[in-house]
Amino acid sequence: MIYNAMFLCGLFLMLITIRVNAHELILRAPLVPVRSATVYAGMNAQMQQVNFEVGDRVAKGDTLMVLSRRDLRVKEAAARIALKKAQSMKARLEVLHDKKLISDQHLENVRFDAEVAHYNWITARMELDRTAIIASQDGMVVEVNVKPGDWVLAYTAVARVIDPMDLQVHLFVPEGRLNAIRMNMPLSAVPTAGRQRVLPGRVVGISPIIDPENGTCKVTGLFLNAGKHVRPGALVDVTIGR
Repeated sequence: MIYNAMFLCGLFLMLITIRVNAHELILRAPLVPVRSATVYAGMNAQMQQVNFEVGDRVAKGDTLMVLSRRDLRVKEAAARIALKKAQSMKARLEVLHDKKLISDQHLENVRFDAEVAHYNWITARMELDRTAIIASQDGMVVEVNVKPGDWVLAYTAVARVIDPMDLQVHLFVPEGRLNAIRMNMPLSAVPTAGRQRVLPGRVVGISPIIDPENGTCKVTGLFLNAGKHVRPGALVDVTIGR
């Protein structure tokens, strides 16, 4: 008798759950930054200086780190001196050419040499500029993987910068529930830790394919300015359908 009552009670709760789920779907996922940039070293070199720490704010174009390459500094200096010499020579011969003291061909050769020197210096300057590791976006430094004195290989990830304000979730929705989901559909997210605030959002992406292994489709939800209330990486329960 007791077991029958428990069974009926459990069945009743199951029916309630099914009825609720027919109108809404709740999935758990972490909030991640919409804009995130991993910063890489552009060459093999020793790390000379690190200008920012984890938690610091940076602006696009800030120099995050500087690599030490004395050979590139010397190369750039030599190219700069050669350019000045070529430009000075061109200026003097242009005066002589105006006085009909040198031929057109002679002046043309000197002008060509000056142009070559100019591009040689630009190339050397570009190589030297690669020793400065630059922030590609505004945001917050959340990873610094090196320190001054470390030897760094080219294409090594040395830092990561995120925009901590606009956050998103990637939800994996069962195929059978996709018909009820549309672009710009409202979402609500509640942090699992504390559960003190409901974050409003909307659907901004629906994958065109179904994962054949698990029968789910990736749906992306956007929560503008959610970083004012939760930290990136926070786990939330996302409700679709209300």
